[in-house]
Amino acid sequence: MIDFVVPSLGADMDRATLVGWLVEPGDVVKKGQIIAEVETEKGVIEVECWHDGVVEELVVEPGPEKLPVGALLARIRPLEGAPTPEPEAQPPTQALKAPPLRPTAREVAPAPPIRQLAHRLGVDLTRLERTGPGGVITRDDVLRGASALAGQGSPAGIVPARGRKKASPRARWLASQLGVDLDSTSASGPEDMVVAKDIEAAPATTLEPEDKVAAMRRAIARSMSHSKREIPHYYLATHIDLDKSLSWLEAVNAERSISRRILPAALLLKATALALREVPELNGHWIDEEFHRSEAVHIGVAISIREGGLVAPAIHNADQLELGEMMELLRDLVTRARSWRLRSSEMSDPTITVTNLGDRGVETAFPVIIPPQVAMVGLGKVVDAIVPVKGSPVAHPVIHVTLAGDHRVTDGHRGGLLLSTLEGLLQEPESL
Repeated sequence: MIDFVVPSLGADMDRATLVGWLVEPGDVVKKGQIIAEVETEKGVIEVECWHDGVVEELVVEPGPEKLPVGALLARIRPLEGAPTPEPEAQPPTQALKAPPLRPTAREVAPAPPIRQLAHRLGVDLTRLERTGPGGVITRDDVLRGASALAGQGSPAGIVPARGRKKASPRARWLASQLGVDLDSTSASGPEDMVVAKDIEAAPATTLEPEDKVAAMRRAIARSMSHSKREIPHYYLATHIDLDKSLSWLEAVNAERSISRRILPAALLLKATALALREVPELNGHWIDEEFHRSEAVHIGVAISIREGGLVAPAIHNADQLELGEMMELLRDLVTRARSWRLRSSEMSDPTITVTNLGDRGVETAFPVIIPPQVAMVGLGKVVDAIVPVKGSPVAHPVIHVTLAGDHRVTDGHRGGLLLSTLEGLLQEPESL
């Protein structure tokens, strides 16, 4: 039997609340499928399953109880003939492996978000028309199936908990955050189910909930206090000429539609990821007085929340992405972060973090390392500066890049090598 537990979602998290289940006993689940939603001080996190199997038992019911990291949530039975996985031996922040970036051409199973949507709407995936490329079920297929279910009895998977009004997990969480009484809320979902848009349109009728941004700030303060107390930081800084990179990017974007254009941020993230291949000592975690180097480059991206606060979810395998893929994933990550919809794998395993404050008008950032990571890169805004070109002063766009490193793992020599490697890559942007 496989234990499905509350995951570790960062050094500043030790407890979480179970918001809702997206599966039921007897459901077959796949590796990478989102099966539960938990709430932390950083919002609602979608939690993936990391093994194929069948849901044997849901041990915990959704509710307000704060559960510690590692608490048992469910038991999953391995598929017949498959061995029971051995317990993970690596540290918690490295135990979760990122799901595949995309299905292969041979796979026709719907992606986890599509399965999640189908479960919420009570749609039987095996009975849907498949209109996607290669016979893949699309979001529109699921929505059409949900529309067809209206008026045909209670759809599977939409069952009121203990007599409460039927509501999606997202709607229940929103109700708790906005102070909305579910029982008096109009329902527009299938079979009178309350969905998120119903909560957003309803007036608040209960006491105001705890300010989630204030809770996030407290979590950040704990993490940063630990960082400055325990990590011997060193700082390096340099200016990098972006004339070649931005000129090349302008030419590339001229051949792309507006919606597919690549921003300099994606270029900088890709260059940082490639530079970490050359200086791998800055890519990993410090746990139990020992450095654990990561073979994968999962770059955490510091994202400001509009209401205030900060999260730093990961873009997985950043060194293997094409620039267009990097831009697409970056847009998606920012959108979901600002709507408080992140996944457990994105929060649990960044191997280094990049903070870009250029859009805030900041020229120089001095980052504080997020434990248990051992480095952080800070990017400022692009400014015009006079640089020598063949002996003549010329105005070029430059960016100020800083590095915070952990002296227990590296020193200024290795940190300087990372910055010089990053500069070299940005002088040959076509290689990215």
